[in-house]
Amino acid sequence: MTFYNISRLILIIILSAMTSCTKTETPQVKDSDNNFPDTRLNDATIVLTKDGRQNVAIEAEHIDRWEKNDSTEAKNVKVIFYDKLGVVRSTLNADRGLIHEKTEEIAVFGNVVAVNKDSTVLRTQSLFWNPQTELITTADYVEIEQADGNIMTGYGLKTDRNLEVIEILSDVSGKVMDIQETDKENLDQQ
Repeated sequence: MTFYNISRLILIIILSAMTSCTKTETPQVKDSDNNFPDTRLNDATIVLTKDGRQNVAIEAEHIDRWEKNDSTEAKNVKVIFYDKLGVVRSTLNADRGLIHEKTEEIAVFGNVVAVNKDSTVLRTQSLFWNPQTELITTADYVEIEQADGNIMTGYGLKTDRNLEVIEILSDVSGKVMDIQETDKENLDQQ
């Protein structure tokens, strides 16, 4: 055999060995480890009831639901709070939300804007609804603008679902647009 033929034979053997050792694997998904939601919905509403009445409604552009974990993720979410008579008391909008339907806890995040029936507007980056205490809370920076133009700001918040009893927890400041004469006199006397 010539050197050329021996070189060709060695090259063919090496290439054959390389291609026979190459193994293409298809990824296997384990049923118990997958992160795919059980349900995917677009333009959907979740209604939470209390004593047989509509209590809270959550509308979302997109919903992913994992039943085993009682975890629902919503995008472009609107939460509507009702009173005992079924009248809307306040609404809030956010980029996304997390809902636990069994406990009825709701957390919303990103560009959160809440408005009550009296046109009080609350702006923040996160809010948490606890149905046991009936309180909405956050540790984030908040800005509250009332219909009369008064503005309050600070960090942290506790409020009722109607945004009527509001407590800002720290670094509170504000801007008062119109102080009535009787209020001015009371302030001057202090």
